[in-house]
Order: sequence, then structure tokens, then C-alpha cells
Amino acid sequence: MTNEDRALLAKNGSGLHYRGVAYDVGSNHQTGQGSLSRMVWSEELMRSELDLVADQLNGNSVTIYGTELDRLEAGIAHAIDRGLHVWLQPRLMDGAQQDVLDFIGEVGRLGESFRKRGADIHLSIGCTHSIQTAGIMPGEFYHNRMGNAFPDANHHFLKPVGPIDHDDVARKLNAFLTKAAAVGRSVFKGGITYSGGPFEDVDWSLVDYIGLVEYYYPHPSREAYAEELKSYRQWGKPIVISEYGTYTYKDCHTKGLLGFDIVDRTVEPPTVFPGFTRDEQAQADFHLDSLRLFDELGIYSVAVTELVHPTHPHSDDQKYDLDTASMSITKSIRDDYFDYLSTYRVEPKESFRAIARYYEAVAERNRGQAAA
Repeated sequence: MTNEDRALLAKNGSGLHYRGVAYDVGSNHQTGQGSLSRMVWSEELMRSELDLVADQLNGNSVTIYGTELDRLEAGIAHAIDRGLHVWLQPRLMDGAQQDVLDFIGEVGRLGESFRKRGADIHLSIGCTHSIQTAGIMPGEFYHNRMGNAFPDANHHFLKPVGPIDHDDVARKLNAFLTKAAAVGRSVFKGGITYSGGPFEDVDWSLVDYIGLVEYYYPHPSREAYAEELKSYRQWGKPIVISEYGTYTYKDCHTKGLLGFDIVDRTVEPPTVFPGFTRDEQAQADFHLDSLRLFDELGIYSVAVTELVHPTHPHSDDQKYDLDTASMSITKSIRDDYFDYLSTYRVEPKESFRAIARYYEAVAERNRGQAAA
């Protein structure tokens, strides 16, 4: 943790110092719509999307992640120009461990070049490496390994290969994280974090911020969830909700991450299974309830998942409304729905508007506390 961060924590004491959203510039996992998670890209489009964070969402932070180094650089530059803090995260899905370490080094050097010029930026050494990186959890591909985290679920898309030895996974994960943290610190001189899933037993002594990916499991009660989050205080470090969110239909939050698995991806074009009806207010209510809890607990930073999700476009025909299965807080509307390379526009959902109101209120409160 940097001296500036310590001073801010001591001064403000309140929660949600950084209030933001996750933004994918393009990651190398297969979506059935090309080799990257987003194929339609231009710097003009990126700037217009990140402008939403500063101008309409009332955020002061953005998590920029992906595989494409030039896109990462362009995204960071524009976010900094707009006065946004950046959590910078490399992603190399299914990468061999040495390749992932090398990429962390590349992205860390990029982040350091901005930090040395005065940017407010932190480096993440990755996200749920037991799933995203090869050789830690059994499974040839990330969707096999993701399925292993939910071996008893009814899967349409994920393909578990379990059972797994959790102690063995924890040993391999922390051995890898030890190397990843060393690489990150060798090239980046600011604060670092890691985004860990609740199924990962992480050695948090390796990083400065405890980063939690918080949509994998539904919780039995608000009180139980609060106690789970409080348990991380034993490390004496700021707690960051590095990703959280839910989908866009009624009761989707009860499915955790698996709420996305309501789409028949064996047909072309993919279609939403019957029985799932779009409900933007349900998504908005989930976000408000979560933000209130994070705020009450003094969580240092939060990033909503996610700003845009172009591979899951909105349609007025419920059968084709893939946005129902998206965590995005905007809906992507393609000029040609059936062409994944089509240009698109985004429109805020109810969740976007609800988060914007909450972020604005927290900003006003925190400014008042800082001035007192």
C-alpha cells in the first residue's frame, strides 16, 4: 500500500473511497463470436464508453482488464485524462504459467510508465488464477476449471472434470501467486492486489489490497455475508470488491455466477431458455443492497461488473435477448443483431442509474467528511 493510500484511509475512514466499474478491452477467451471477448473496438468507441463512467455513473475509478496491450494502454490513457483512478489487470485465459507471468510483467511495466507520470493507478496480478491460468486446477480449458468450482450444479455450458483436491489447488495457487507478486513488484512500484474467488485459499500477505470477486455463490443471509467479508480484516489490509454483479432477470442473484447459464449456446443464433423474463429493476435492487452493505462495512473500493457486454446484445424479442444473461449495467443494441461484428450503441439500464445515484451520494458524504 502506498503512503498516499494510508493517508486517505486515515483521513476518510469511510467506505467506498474508489467507486467504479469493470471494463474489458478484449480478453482472449472464446465466446463463439470471435477470438476475443469483444471484437468490435475502436478508440473512439472506448472513449465514449469510459466517458460514461466520469460523466454519468459518477464513478472515480475503473478496472481496465484484457489481453490486448495496445488497447490496455489506450484505455488507461483516456481514463487518466478523465480523472479516473485505474485498477489495471492483465488477463491471459488458459495461458501457460510462464506466459502469464511474462504478461503480468508487460502490463506492470505499462502501468508503471503511467504511475511515474503521476497517474493514480494500481496493479492487479490477475483474477481467479486457479480458473484462468493452466496447471493450478484440473481441467484443460477455463470452462472446465470453472465448472470444477460448482461440481454439483446443473450445467448447460460449463464442463466440470472434478473431483479436485482443494489443498493441492491452494498450494499450487499460492506458489504461482508468490511468483506473480514478485514479478509485479519488480516492475510496478505502486500498490498491488489480486482478485481472488471465494473458492480460493489465498495467502493475502503477498499483496497490499485484498481483492474479492463476489458473485460466485449466493449467501444464506445478509448477516452471513457481512461476517464473511469481516473475516478478511484479520489481514489488516484494505478490502477491495474487485468484481461483483448480477444478471438481468428475476431472482438471478440466487444463482450466483451460474446465472449466466440460461442460454442455449448449441443453436445459432443462441437463444434464451424459456421461463426467464427480463427484469432490470431486480438487477438494480441487487446493486443497491450490495453497495449499502459494502459501504456499511467500510469496504475501500468497489467495481461493478461490468460497463458493457457487446457479445450479449439486447433484443425486444425475449428469445434473443442475451442481455438478460449479462451482468452489464448498460445494454448493447446492435445495428444488426445477428452480426457479431456489427456496430452497436449502449443505453443505461436501471442498475446504471441506481448506481450513479448511490455513487453521487457517497462522493458528497466523503467530501464532507474530508473537509470536517
